Amino acid sequence: MEEVTRWLNSADASRDEEMFAGLYAELHRIARGRMASERAGQTLNATALVHEAWLRLERSAPDEWRDRKQFYAAAAEAMRRILVEGARRRLAAKRGGGEEAVPWEDDLPVAAPMADERILGVHDVLDQLEAEDELNARIVKLRFFGGLTNEEIAALLEVSVTTIKRRWVIAKVWLYEALNRQT
Repeated sequence: MEEVTRWLNSADASRDEEMFAGLYAELHRIARGRMASERAGQTLNATALVHEAWLRLERSAPDEWRDRKQFYAAAAEAMRRILVEGARRRLAAKRGGGEEAVPWEDDLPVAAPMADERILGVHDVLDQLEAEDELNARIVKLRFFGGLTNEEIAALLEVSVTTIKRRWVIAKVWLYEALNRQT
């Protein structure tokens, strides 16, 4: 674990390629899991998500990473923001993107809400959850936007898997109620 932190903080151009490959593979696995729950026809794929997140991490990296937990939390947050920005762009385009409105035909079927609305809804209430319960908000970010499993989250946050499962149930109920209050 300390090796990862040392590698992240190294400014040496001869960084270990094997360590980078391991970090990249782990981020790619997380992104693949996250993209699996996205709607079909996405222009963004797991590789593009990892690359964009990596670029953002490079631009906004602290002077020194405390540990791998901080890195993975930052990576999950970067992926979250990328997905939210994409959802907002698609919704703006869906709503006309500034184009003139066309009258609605009454006999056309209405589609069910898309995943983009869900992503934006969770994003919008996540700050409220963070103000009330920071640990539950971190769990939601790592699970919903980062695609990590309970076991991975428990290891990163250094708590038991049982605690993560219990907190995830509480966070889901809180999110459900908060999302219903929004509508």
